[in-house]
Amino acid sequence: MHFVELPLVVFTVLAQCAVGAYLLITTRLACVNDEAKLNDIAIKSLFFVLGFMAIGFGASTSHLGSPLRAFNSLNRVGASGLSNEILTGSLFFGLAGMYWLAEVLTALGKAWFGKTIRTALRYLGAISGVIFMAAMIKVYLINTVPLWDTIYTPLNFTFTVITAGLLFGYVLLNAFNGSTIKANKIIAIVGILLIAVHYIVLIAQVLDFSTVVTSVHQGVTELQAHSSMIMTQCVLMLIAAVLWAVSAHQTNNKVRFYSILAVVALIAAEIFSRAVFYGLHFTYGLI
Repeated sequence: MHFVELPLVVFTVLAQCAVGAYLLITTRLACVNDEAKLNDIAIKSLFFVLGFMAIGFGASTSHLGSPLRAFNSLNRVGASGLSNEILTGSLFFGLAGMYWLAEVLTALGKAWFGKTIRTALRYLGAISGVIFMAAMIKVYLINTVPLWDTIYTPLNFTFTVITAGLLFGYVLLNAFNGSTIKANKIIAIVGILLIAVHYIVLIAQVLDFSTVVTSVHQGVTELQAHSSMIMTQCVLMLIAAVLWAVSAHQTNNKVRFYSILAVVALIAAEIFSRAVFYGLHFTYGLI
């Protein structure tokens, strides 16, 4: 992976984690009847979700050479996949931020937004997050790049959302007393099963990519060059799954300790995976 691709790795992974966590937290908040508890969970947990998005957007602007060029990326909304990605990402960030601000103002006794408006903002944020992920996937489905224009691109991006993002949300809910032992076990089972499916997809991807041959490149050669990174990803995913399972059977601080270790391992795995993804960029032609 070239250094120039690092901002894209950070942006895509952190943004996908943020969306996945937001979706889980939104689902959890829908089950909370106590307004004070709902308010507390939303304010504390979404602060970190928005932080991930802010870091991701900051990284993405550095990829453009200058942050001021970020505005130019909106020039072709509707016609350009990149413009659509930035627009939908900004929309998610804006709506999620507005919902968080509405809950903060409510906690301060400034009821500028009623419960109905806050609920609407929460769900609009979730919907915009899903649209943002779809727009991000579409950016990379380029028909001249054989190892990107496959079913594995949407699958791998989605797995980041529903595994690393789910685990990130799990960590935040437990950090701020927004979950239960029963809920933790259910979420952990779902997450670990998804990681297991991810292994199957990864094996199928490697086998499929090894057969790709262009006028200049061979898929098997490119995979061999990235084999150590792929193996590191697999090991980190396994470590994350074990730690996640252990955390689900703990209480209080032990849940937080093991789940934080798990999310660090899984996000690291996704970073290695995304680095491989960008490293496999080559076209059908000579250029």
